[in-house]
Amino acid sequence: MQSLIESASSGIHRTSDAAAAERLARENDWRIVELDTRDAHDKAAFLAVCRSAFDLPDWFGDNWDALEDSLTDVDATPGVLVLWRGAASLDEATREVATDILAERGRRTERGLSPFLVLVVR
Repeated sequence: MQSLIESASSGIHRTSDAAAAERLARENDWRIVELDTRDAHDKAAFLAVCRSAFDLPDWFGDNWDALEDSLTDVDATPGVLVLWRGAASLDEATREVATDILAERGRRTERGLSPFLVLVVR
């Protein structure tokens, strides 16, 4: 975990130690986003959780394209740590698209955005 944060990594990884990851992120001045989808099961519920967790703008359109566009604005120096709890609660199709969108935001680091590290908490 330490190496992911200290090397300013992006991407999606699993963790069983969210507390350690959060502590390291705080020590390194990263923005921490709690993405808790334990009570969300479908696309609409997932998008509602994202609206709140990422503090998305009023113009957020509650669809996949809007989420992808809005995550570009989730940019903090030196990085963003997303602690995703409850990924398994989502239906498979929603989880798959959500994972793809979060991973794409991580890849945008190569285009000048800050690191975006998603840790799926077991």
